[in-house]
Amino acid sequence: MADGSKHNEGLHLSVYSFSKSDVDLLVSALTNKFNLSCSLHITDIGSRIYINKSSTNILRPLIVEHFVPSMKYKLGI
Repeated sequence: MADGSKHNEGLHLSVYSFSKSDVDLLVSALTNKFNLSCSLHITDIGSRIYINKSSTNILRPLIVEHFVPSMKYKLGI
């Protein structure tokens, strides 16, 4: 994964180098396995997955322990 950031109240996952089928698979897994509300945003430089603000309270506890303290701002923490 190239990058990610907090965007408004949701989160962006920049998956620019992933193939379309891989991104679709990832969106499907996030939606079905973790019950996250997410959508695919196409930009001039590639794809980004947007995780809706309604799902950030589900996602943060699952991943926060894997973040170094200096990167937690990307989760809005």
